[in-house]
Amino acid sequence: MENRLETDPRTAFGHALRAHRRGARLTQRELAAKAGLGIRTLCDLERGTAAPRPATAALLVAALDLARPAAEGFHALALAGWRSARR
Repeated sequence: MENRLETDPRTAFGHALRAHRRGARLTQRELAAKAGLGIRTLCDLERGTAAPRPATAALLVAALDLARPAAEGFHALALAGWRSARR
C-alpha cells in the first residue's frame, strides 16, 4: 500500500522544487527573492503543504532559469499539484 504523501502531487512538486533550487545552489531566501515570492510561500511549496499556482510556477521557472524540458516537467508537476488542491 502506497503512502498518500508519496503520491500527493504537491509533495512531488515540493521535491522537484527543492532539487532544482539546490541544483541552482540557491538558498530558500535567495530563490524567494529572485522569484518575487515570500520565504514562507517558498517553504510551504517545498514542504508540499501549499499548492503552486500556475503563475507561481512560471515565476519559479524563470528564477531557476530552467531549460525547456525541465521547465515543462516542472509546470506539469505544478499543474497536478494545483488541481489536487482544488478538489
